[in-house]
Amino acid sequence: MSAADTPNTHSLIDRYYDEERELREKELSLAELTLRLDANDLALLGMISRRFRKGREEVAQEVLSSALVDLFSRIEPGERKLMARDADDAAKGIADSIAEDNGIMNAEFRSGYWAQQERNIVKAEKAREKALKAAEKEQEKQQMSQPAQTEEKMVEETSTPDLEEESVHYPEASAIEKAPAALETQVEAANEQEAAEEERASASE
Repeated sequence: MSAADTPNTHSLIDRYYDEERELREKELSLAELTLRLDANDLALLGMISRRFRKGREEVAQEVLSSALVDLFSRIEPGERKLMARDADDAAKGIADSIAEDNGIMNAEFRSGYWAQQERNIVKAEKAREKALKAAEKEQEKQQMSQPAQTEEKMVEETSTPDLEEESVHYPEASAIEKAPAALETQVEAANEQEAAEEERASASE
């Protein structure tokens, strides 16, 4: 029977065999570590394990692995690089010792785990610095644009009263221009009245 004729259920069983073999190899490559936990920590560990249907040892192992990466990231860069190199060297010896205790000869071990973690941490730190600098530049741009906007507002506010004053002066100017014509009219009326009075006076004589 060719691979193309293999039913899906057969390939599923093959995958189960592979997963079982990988799990067995992983278990044989692990060292035992006895921990004494506080009642509060042990209670929460049990709650999480039951909630997600996992063993307490499995959850504790993953929590410890994640916590070690967090602790490692807080070490100063120069010391962290040296520590990663020493940890990777020590890990190879520990893995060989565990494999020998479990009767495994020539166990496969991928070294350089902590060196890779150190490189990932450096990349993350550079990304944070870049984002921080970009945020600072954006803030500086906003601060520089605010005084320009303030000056524009001040110019608008100072120019507005001038327009009002001009609008007030125009009626005054037109009134002044109209004043001589009104004054001449009044003088002519007064002259006509005097002339009429003189005529009446001469007529009565």
